[in-house]
Amino acid sequence: MLWESHAIMQYLADTTPDQRLYPSGPRERADVNRWLFWSAYHLSPAVRDLYWERVIKVMLGRGAADPEVIARAEEQVRELSGVLERQLRGREWICGPALTLADLAIAAPFGVWESAQLPIVRDSHLGEWFARMRALEAWRRTEEP
Repeated sequence: MLWESHAIMQYLADTTPDQRLYPSGPRERADVNRWLFWSAYHLSPAVRDLYWERVIKVMLGRGAADPEVIARAEEQVRELSGVLERQLRGREWICGPALTLADLAIAAPFGVWESAQLPIVRDSHLGEWFARMRALEAWRRTEEP
């Protein structure tokens, strides 16, 4: 039994002949791995906190959103989105000219962009990248009608 989405993605890529989402070169793979860890350790927790406070707590009737948690998470998301904004400047995808596991892993938390009210500017390199992600057939098949 394998758990953790990034480990599952890596395993599937490693066991799929001729896949192009997870590079085989050590330097390129290290770059993708860097972003996978960054997503899991930094981005996802910050987005999770905003989603919990603004969406899940309301759905579960767990009281009002905690303004201190929201302020801290919004600051983290702004800082982290700045990291992505700089990385995406002059690039179509996070790790270079092609879509990789890094793009898929980082796009997943942004799936709650609207509902969690993520403090990110749509008219940015990050916003353009996320629009490209949402335009992918694989992404469109996961969204509700």
